Amino acid sequence: MAGAHEQADDNADAVLLDSYADTTLAGSSMATKKSSSRDDEPQEIYVSRSEKKRQAKNIEEIAKELICLSPTLIKKLPADELLKAELLNSRDLKGGALKRQTKFIAGMLRETGADAVLAFLTERKGSHLKQIGEFHELERLREDIISEVILAREEAQRNEEHLTESWQSETIAVACRRFPALDPDTLKKSALRYAATRKPVHRREMFRQLHAAMEREQFAETKPQESEA
Repeated sequence: MAGAHEQADDNADAVLLDSYADTTLAGSSMATKKSSSRDDEPQEIYVSRSEKKRQAKNIEEIAKELICLSPTLIKKLPADELLKAELLNSRDLKGGALKRQTKFIAGMLRETGADAVLAFLTERKGSHLKQIGEFHELERLREDIISEVILAREEAQRNEEHLTESWQSETIAVACRRFPALDPDTLKKSALRYAATRKPVHRREMFRQLHAAMEREQFAETKPQESEA
């Protein structure tokens, strides 16, 4: 169910970004009316009522996205302090008060421009998708290890034997090559405990160990760059 909600959030983000981009393109290619027959006089840009409503709706959707950001991300927004303060004050609002505040923030975005915050949301979406991909990789590794240990335990039972920590796991070896900081013996113990008890706590522990090893690897990759800087 959580995966479905995450996918729905990702799809909603994509629709929002595409919709705002369409509005920007539409604004740049709108038909114009000449205020005079002379070419050197300024031209008045004509915007239909439906186009104005669509632009207003898109800006309000961006305002909703900004309100949902965490306080930490709001502070990082490429926006003035007044807008950040209004966003922070919106977090505890509900019902009609939240709708009014959303429209107020949308009005601020129209005055200051939404391009910078839209770029921020786009970059955040890319980072979020990267994180989701990493989590899926860890989940696949964990499930592969679980499948292997369950099959090994069933075979040991058929042979009237006990599966012990001397069991050699090819999948854990693959995980260790992927994440050198991973402790194979600790991971093996968690896998054996899950196969014997089927308790979710051991399954979660396996994921925690894989995730910790991934984070240590990422830290090791970024540390030399930080030192050089």
